Amino acid sequence: MPLRRLKPVAAFWALIPLVSCTFSGFRIPLARVPSLSPRLTQSVPQIKLGNVQQYTYVLPVGIGNQLFNLVFDTGSSDLWVASHNCTNEDCRAVSLYDLSPTSVGTGLPFRLDYLTGQVSGQLIFDTVDLGPYSIQSQILAIADRTADLGLESTSTSGILGMGLMGSASIPDTAGQPFPVNLVSPFPEDEQYFAFHLSRQSGSDDPQASFTVSSIDTDLVSDPSRITVFPVIQTGRQYDYWKLCILHFTINGQPLSISSSRVPGAPCPMAVLDTGTTLFLGPSADVDAIYRSLNISVRKDPDVGYQIPCTFAVLIGVVLGNPAQEYIIDPADMAWNGGSDDEWCTGGIQANDNVNSGDWLLGDVFLRNAYVVHYMRPPRIGLVGLTDPVASMKAFRAERGPAPDGEADSDVMESEEEDAWNSTTAYVKRWQHRASSETALMFGVFAGGAGFVMGGLSVVGWRAWRGV
Repeated sequence: MPLRRLKPVAAFWALIPLVSCTFSGFRIPLARVPSLSPRLTQSVPQIKLGNVQQYTYVLPVGIGNQLFNLVFDTGSSDLWVASHNCTNEDCRAVSLYDLSPTSVGTGLPFRLDYLTGQVSGQLIFDTVDLGPYSIQSQILAIADRTADLGLESTSTSGILGMGLMGSASIPDTAGQPFPVNLVSPFPEDEQYFAFHLSRQSGSDDPQASFTVSSIDTDLVSDPSRITVFPVIQTGRQYDYWKLCILHFTINGQPLSISSSRVPGAPCPMAVLDTGTTLFLGPSADVDAIYRSLNISVRKDPDVGYQIPCTFAVLIGVVLGNPAQEYIIDPADMAWNGGSDDEWCTGGIQANDNVNSGDWLLGDVFLRNAYVVHYMRPPRIGLVGLTDPVASMKAFRAERGPAPDGEADSDVMESEEEDAWNSTTAYVKRWQHRASSETALMFGVFAGGAGFVMGGLSVVGWRAWRGV
């Protein structure tokens, strides 16, 4: 049916999220699926997180008793889905939202601008289901128009932001982000979600997991192994899941990094982000990492740093206080997703234009750890799951023997190296930028409409950072 414009409603019951299914211990399998998988048309009892085109993890999420594939993104905090009114090219061949009996309108607009692309529509409340968990009156945006976002190419209908309030375009005067409402019924010390990203294709990877208010003991048999780090706050609000990154190790040898460029940061900032494929950092530091490998490295203007697909290196990332090292599987450093003949895209790439922190720890890093995101207060729990010996053995079995004659540490510059610009090349897909227009608009609405209805109109800004 055609999507009609909703009338504003001030019914108090409609503005308070209610969460059903408050038991913990439910394991939600995470699946890695092909990019052109069939659209889901019916409800399923479990959440399956898929890896589209080897870099996008998607979740089937119910909204108003309709099922959609949404990008699972811990680096953003807004929930939006394309609506039935969206008829432009971006919305073709993806599931589109229709108003439901549980929809409650605000009559107020929603807009996000990206570096390349845009989404606009309206804010509503509706029931959102994730596995066995159901949230009534969740604030979200329905997009009547999207442009140049590539939804069809990934078979996704929108974004499920699992980040913190400070990075949201929809402020708390309109409603709390989905992850806050998801965990709010549980005791404060149990308000968290945890996950491990899948490596294998399909839905049967035993190492893939998503849980709410419980630790998956099949992956972490002893929860005391989890090291918990405070989330670093550099502004008035917690904005991203970020912690200190201290240095790297290259085959056990330490490698220092440059100081933070984030104002007020006590250390270099690392942001954990499932919405980013690779491991991104300052160009000078990334260049130093590749020069330390003692092999010939190719710097391609289209795909960045490349290394031989048969070259194995154990890179450790030392995070937090107390300092803990987390090993990256050598298969993640020689990334088959960007292979060209005998060259593979390096799992760590340069970007000097990350505004959420100094480093983005994307899926290349996150696949090597079990991750816990605590909401109150914001903290990050990590357990390294990559065994150095076992991962090296598996790499050799899959890729073959090490290349001969790779003893020098040259970085071979392409003749077209000027085309490679670290400020616009490998970047995160969804990046929030503060907007004075947004703050002004919410101030006006909040002052004139009360403590709950205030600020239901939103104009936010994000930068599309497509990897």
